[in-house]
Amino acid sequence: MKNVFWKILRLLFCLLLILSWITMPRTSLSSDSHTPQEHKITALYLYNFLLFVDWPKNVFSGSNTIKVGVYGAPEVYEAIKPMSGKMIKGKMLMISCPTSPGDVDDSLKVLFIGHGGKGVVKKLLQKARGRHILTVSDMEGFVRLGGMVSFKHAGDLPKDGQGEKRFVINLPAVDKSGLKIRSRLLRMSHIIHDEKPQQPGKAMKGR
Repeated sequence: MKNVFWKILRLLFCLLLILSWITMPRTSLSSDSHTPQEHKITALYLYNFLLFVDWPKNVFSGSNTIKVGVYGAPEVYEAIKPMSGKMIKGKMLMISCPTSPGDVDDSLKVLFIGHGGKGVVKKLLQKARGRHILTVSDMEGFVRLGGMVSFKHAGDLPKDGQGEKRFVINLPAVDKSGLKIRSRLLRMSHIIHDEKPQQPGKAMKGR
C-alpha cells in the first residue's frame, strides 16, 4: 500500500511539472524579475524535489525532521512556509530562513539560495560543501559555481517550448555530497558533468 502511495505522489509531481511549465508566462518574465506565480512554482518544485532525493540513512539518526533553508529569497520563503510541519518521506518538514553563511550547518538538508551577491553565494556553497546538503537556486550560472540544482528561468525558455528541460543538475557535486537523485528526476533535467566550478565573475555575468 505504501509503494502505491509513493507512486501516486511521484505521478502527481510529474503532472504538476508539466502543467506549471505549460501555464507559466513566457513573455513577461526575465532573469531579473519574478512574478508571484513563479515564486509559488519555485516553492512547489522545491517541496516536491524532496520525493526524488535520497540522503544517507545515518544523516537522520536521532532526527525526525527534514530542514529546508531559504536564503535571500523572501518571496519563496513565504510561499513554502505553509508547508512547514507536513510529513514527507516519514519526516516532518521544517522551513527556516538563514540570514548569513554562518547559519549553514549539518541540520540543513536543503539550501535554496536566492539572488544574493556573488561573494555571498560563494561563501554559502563553501559552507555547504562536504555536508549532506542539497543546494538549489534559480540564478543563472549557479551549477557552474558548484551548486547542485538550478531551476531554469521561464524567460530563458524557447518560445515554442520544444524539447526544453526545466532543471539543470551538477551531478558530480551531488555525488560528492553523498546524495542520490532518482532517475525520474534526472530524465527531466540537463545534466552537467563539469566538476570544476567557474569563478563567480565568469559564471554569473549577464547575458
